[in-house]
Amino acid sequence: MKYQGQILVATMLVGAFTTASPLLAQVAAPPADPAPAAEQAAPGWATKLTAGFSTKSGNTESDSYSGRVESGTTIGKTILAMLLEGNYAENETTDAEGVTKDEQTEGSAKFNANVKQRFDGFYLYADELATHDSIADIKLRNVASTGVGTFLADSDAFKFSVDAGVAYVTERALEDDDYFALRFGERIDYKVNEIVSVWEKMEVTPEASDFGNALVAFEAGIESALTKTIAFGVTLKVDHDSEPNEGVERTDTVLGAHVALSL
Repeated sequence: MKYQGQILVATMLVGAFTTASPLLAQVAAPPADPAPAAEQAAPGWATKLTAGFSTKSGNTESDSYSGRVESGTTIGKTILAMLLEGNYAENETTDAEGVTKDEQTEGSAKFNANVKQRFDGFYLYADELATHDSIADIKLRNVASTGVGTFLADSDAFKFSVDAGVAYVTERALEDDDYFALRFGERIDYKVNEIVSVWEKMEVTPEASDFGNALVAFEAGIESALTKTIAFGVTLKVDHDSEPNEGVERTDTVLGAHVALSL
């Protein structure tokens, strides 16, 4: 039996906060020039809008449409980043035994806020991730984490960071679950040339008292600039939950193509 429906995902506003160290450098102005001291333009936010099409396997065999907004800025030694994405599709689903379910509407949304405070040789971070996924029967999963990391490479063309910390996971699903966890993450950004760039990142969040219960999120992608502001790309995402809800598969894999607009 087929039916149609709409899923309305409310935007999840989450705060991620850190204490930034004041950085003041006084430069004496020439006596003949009484212009306002230290008049500097505030750093702007770099924003990228992405619209994509993807094919998904795992809990669903489907084609879906996605939208994504990424924004970030650097203020002194403080790095701020935010992400909001949503996916929508009507698809045929199968349970863990491979039995086909009725066609239904799929809806998912994700909000992430991250702040890094850099020091000499390392950084402290705070991260907030909120997820809704109707197919995985997750009403809301919230992962709040904090820890320490470092840039193993940090040039304009190549950046490689690793970090580790502690987290608290709150999950509202068929069975509610709250627990303390550890978090390990890494990210690579490589600008191959003026046109092509690639990235890869992974996060592993095991429960502190039971490493057999873990969340794993992997993403890799490549983009090629078509103009100064428009790019075409392909992204692979793999999300793994070692202890999913009943009737839900452990791993979801999404391969998608997208067009991105940089503002």
